[in-house]
Amino acid sequence: MSDARPDPHPDRRRVVFVGGLDDGRRTVEVLLAHPGVDLVGVFVLDDEAGAGVSGFRTFDDLASPPVLRRIRRVRDHVDEIRALAPDVVFVVGFSQIIPQALLDVPPGGVIGFHSAVLPGRRGASPLIWAVVDGLTETGVTMFYMDAGIDTGDVIGTRSFPIAPDDYAADVLRKADDATIALLREHLDGVLDGTAPRISQEGPGRPESTYTRRRGPADGEIDWSKPAHEIVDLVRALAPPYPVAHTFGGDGVPILVERARAVPGLELPPPRYLSDDPMRKRVLCVVAHPDDEVLGVGGTLALHAEAGSDVTVLIMSEGEQEKLSETPRCATRRDCALAAAEEMGVARVLFHDFPDQRLESVPFIELIKAVEAAIDEHSPTVVYTHHGGDANTDHQVVFKAVYAALRPMTRLGATVERFLTFETPSSTDQAPQVGDYVFNPTTFVDVEPVWDRKVKALECYPTEMIGGRHPRSFSYIEALARVRAGHAGYLLAEAFVSVRERLGRPSPRASRP
Repeated sequence: MSDARPDPHPDRRRVVFVGGLDDGRRTVEVLLAHPGVDLVGVFVLDDEAGAGVSGFRTFDDLASPPVLRRIRRVRDHVDEIRALAPDVVFVVGFSQIIPQALLDVPPGGVIGFHSAVLPGRRGASPLIWAVVDGLTETGVTMFYMDAGIDTGDVIGTRSFPIAPDDYAADVLRKADDATIALLREHLDGVLDGTAPRISQEGPGRPESTYTRRRGPADGEIDWSKPAHEIVDLVRALAPPYPVAHTFGGDGVPILVERARAVPGLELPPPRYLSDDPMRKRVLCVVAHPDDEVLGVGGTLALHAEAGSDVTVLIMSEGEQEKLSETPRCATRRDCALAAAEEMGVARVLFHDFPDQRLESVPFIELIKAVEAAIDEHSPTVVYTHHGGDANTDHQVVFKAVYAALRPMTRLGATVERFLTFETPSSTDQAPQVGDYVFNPTTFVDVEPVWDRKVKALECYPTEMIGGRHPRSFSYIEALARVRAGHAGYLLAEAFVSVRERLGRPSPRASRP
């Protein structure tokens, strides 16, 4: 007499599950609880393959071998699935393409779920793109899978709202709930072959659209976009996804998990604009204290105002060789530091090379001094004297800076712009012929910071001379008005562009 008990559900359908994630786990729970299902196989990613999948979950508590099978690629297990003779295969929470050989196995079809209302938004990452695109509603579609990308006949759809404060995990939970609701609604019909089959094509059907696969670059925040679009990106990529990112001034990535736009909040206007052309790393190399203010003081103040890191390198103290009747300043360095504070300059570096005798210094020593500053501060913009100035120290400094910035060198290759400026009482006193002539090509509007330039000049009381002298306040303003006339401004500083290099730097290499 046989002890075998009769199967209480002789008409149960043999079912194989392929998938993962939370909705996959919940699907397996529904299948295990259904009296008409004989769950003969649960195929899930192994730990190594699942490590790169956002929201990967284990199924060890729901099934065990031989029913539970851990895989890397489903296409390598078609024969195993065929041997299980399934009537129906469910694919839930699984992003690999199901090969045609597997689609042909179960007579009741391969059933899939897509997190959008088909035929709209077929393709990859539909939930992420729904939030990024600012949708207020999306849904889930249960369908018979075919060889196309989300093109099979539809069994049913279920929509749900996306609230303004929903993050990725919230939307995923709603999608999971919609998936399980569809499964419960249509599982009996799938098992007995009476489930709906609605073609996605044909007259009166919505137009099909596709969303593309998301890549790491899609997670970078574009700060030029409207606030609500930035918030939508942050919401869409919040955990369990890899999180939206931006970069600090030193190129280090910053992850942004939460954000909200507050249109009514009163704050000071932005100090720094990401697209401000004046926001650069700046090095200004001059022969003597006061040269930096006379020639480029307004421009340095604009750079500082834009959030730039500005360094001034002064090669000589500039007192030793003054004419006997010229006033002297016992604290010339203090004057330079006070002027730097007025302009917003971050730091002033001093060298003690001999005043008005820089040509007596071995040229390589001057070059190395400039190279050391470039190497330490990594400027993207460099300013220095016009090479045709009457002052010999100015000429020598120009040559040293030019040599340090040769584009074939590692240091020179980092500099985007190299410009020379005019210095009242030197540039204008040179012969106005040939290479001595200062022919400006670039003009900077310094009217907004003119008061700061004047205050910086006042920090050098022994250098400013009245009357018709080129270092008088009236002359310097008159020169600024002439240069402004060349560019349609009211007050401007002028430059000769020695070299400009254009390219698309890596975000990781860019710093303000």
